[in-house]
Order: sequence, then C-alpha cells, then structure tokens
Amino acid sequence: MYHLQTLYNAAKEKNLEEERAKHTVDSLYKDYVDDLFSYALGFGFDKQTAMDAIHDVFCRVCIREREVQEIQNPKFYLLRALRNQLIDTYKLKRNYSEVLTGEITDELPYKIKITVEDEIIAAEEQAEVSQKVDEILSILTERQREIIYLRYMQECSYEEIAEIMQISVPACRKLLYRTLLKLKHNNTLVLFYLLLSINVG
Repeated sequence: MYHLQTLYNAAKEKNLEEERAKHTVDSLYKDYVDDLFSYALGFGFDKQTAMDAIHDVFCRVCIREREVQEIQNPKFYLLRALRNQLIDTYKLKRNYSEVLTGEITDELPYKIKITVEDEIIAAEEQAEVSQKVDEILSILTERQREIIYLRYMQECSYEEIAEIMQISVPACRKLLYRTLLKLKHNNTLVLFYLLLSINVG
C-alpha cells in the first residue's frame, strides 16, 4: 500500500510539474509573440514563415520543459532562439548552388520599418512624418536597424544584443554608437528620440 501511495504521489507531482511548465509556456507565448513576430518580419520573411518559425521555437521550449522553469530572461532567450531559427530558414531558402559553394553566411537582411511608425502617423496625422521616418530608416544599414530594434524597442542589454547578433560586446557598443552618430550627422537624431518617446509613452 505504501509503495502504491508513493507511486501515486510521484505521478501527481509529475503532472503538476507538467501543468506548471505548460502554464509557463502559454504565458511566454502570450507575453512575447507580438515582439517575436515584429522581429521576424524585420528580416523580410512573410507572415506565415514568421509564425512557423515562432511556433518551432515554442515547440522546442515545450520539449525542454525543465529548462523553461530556469529561464532568467525569457525575452532574450526567445529572441536568440528565433534568430537562430530564422537563420536556418534563410539558409534553406537560399539557392541550392549557394549551399554547394558554401557562400551562405549567418547574416540576415534586416529591413524592418520600426513598428512605432504607424503609431506616430496615427498620432500626428501628417504625411510628412511618414516620409521623415522612411528617410531615417533608409540611411541605416540592416544591422543598424536590427540593433536599434533590439536596444530601444526590446530594451535588450548590450550583452544580450551581442549574443543575439553573434558579435562581441565592444562591437555591439561600437555599432550602436556609429548608428546614433549617423543619425546625428544626418540631422535625424532628434526625430529619432521623439519617435522613441511616443512609442514608450
């Protein structure tokens, strides 16, 4: 009888752990799916491919139930996992001859239009604002756009950005510095900070 009770308690505890893990995964999905979706679209993937990649990430999270409970920074964890998934997807979609020649790199084209653009246009209702935002984005490289998104839209630390983008922390700081310097030299830095303040507010 004692043995059966022990087995019952063990099974009950396992079910509770699985339920907690499921609840955690559900919460993570609800909390971060929009951010992940915007990040994926920034690489030029269509909506279906973006969602497929996100679902692949969460499928792996479900498989690693025990790890879910130990995630210290879920947003960073998910952004990094999604970027790696998108790199794999990007490689698969590249021309087969490029695969054979080994010319594929882990660099993804980042073409995001910062998501706050629509919010600014709605708030200001001015066509010139839309044009100005497009001008800001057009002077930035793909990696500069990505680091802007991660640093200011997702509020990632330099260390987190470095790991997500697979560069060193000093390189990360240098990239952001050069990005802001470029905006300043093009007299768009003030508008950029205004854009951020409207987004945060």
